Amino acid sequence: MDKYYTVMVIPEKQKGVKTYRIPTVLFKSLAFTMVMLTLLIGVLGFNYWQILQQVYENKHLSIENRQLKEQIQLFQMKMNTLGDDLKRINTFEKKLRVITGLEEISGKGPLYKPASEESKESFTLDDLNSSLDLKFDGDIEDQPKFKELKSLYDKKIAATLGLERSYLLTKQWSDLARRSFALSNDYAKFDFKYHQVREVVSTIETNIHALDQYLLDKESFLNSTPTILPADGWITSYFGQRMSPWAGRLKMHEGLDVGAPYGTAVHAPADGIVTFSGEKAGFGKFVQIDHGYGIETIYAHNQSLNVRAGQKVKRGALLAGVGNTGHSTGPHLHYEVRVNGIAVDPLYFILD
Repeated sequence: MDKYYTVMVIPEKQKGVKTYRIPTVLFKSLAFTMVMLTLLIGVLGFNYWQILQQVYENKHLSIENRQLKEQIQLFQMKMNTLGDDLKRINTFEKKLRVITGLEEISGKGPLYKPASEESKESFTLDDLNSSLDLKFDGDIEDQPKFKELKSLYDKKIAATLGLERSYLLTKQWSDLARRSFALSNDYAKFDFKYHQVREVVSTIETNIHALDQYLLDKESFLNSTPTILPADGWITSYFGQRMSPWAGRLKMHEGLDVGAPYGTAVHAPADGIVTFSGEKAGFGKFVQIDHGYGIETIYAHNQSLNVRAGQKVKRGALLAGVGNTGHSTGPHLHYEVRVNGIAVDPLYFILD
């Protein structure tokens, strides 16, 4: 027997009471339908709220991506300016090499060497820029290094978005994915330029350091070259063959004799280290200085000595006073210059 639900309707101003009988199945069906509609509205409402959140997030990401793109473009402009600055530095470095008589060489071995007509290994600034591969123009995207970086950034973004597996299967990105990779090209360009600048800076730093070291060595060599006459006076005997006043025969005179009053100051003609200071047979009071680079100087017949062995001296330092000690016929300074142990004419070195 079917069951019914009885619904009574009592009007306010009506005389009679109306009674309605609703089958149980129909009532339950209506109740179930109301519950399902409520659940559906709830799910739809939740999904709509999520969509609104996603739209807001996408809008935020879009603004952030635009800002990132503008910032990357600013970085690229600064990188281009930095590239121009590096080229100017290269030009300046080349001028320094020309002034110092140096040319850069490629390959392994010394970074610098003296320029010569026979040298075929040296190269120009254009060759240097080419070797540095300093490219900031439209040809970047054709470079293998750029393509490698682009692929790397694509894969990183794909892994972040969970699209890496689909790419490996299809070997191509979907339209949605490609829109997500709009910045990977900019990232790759910036990274490419950044690596270039780092290589250029490293190369220039190495070149400048080598050039600086060369100039320091050059300065040291010039400071160690005996370029002044050690004492004020008159040259009474030059370098070469002469009749020896002691032996009475023709003999090689291996230095200069500078005649001067007793006690006239004898100054160091270059930087060096005193290797001997004392009495020596035939030379009297004697000073010997090692200037490095195979150059030595000798000062003989002094009246007094003002330095000791092992002492470092600078050009112009007081060494001794002119005297008449040893085998000498009058007050004078006997001055010698020896290169690798061989006596040479001191006048070759004297500039004043």
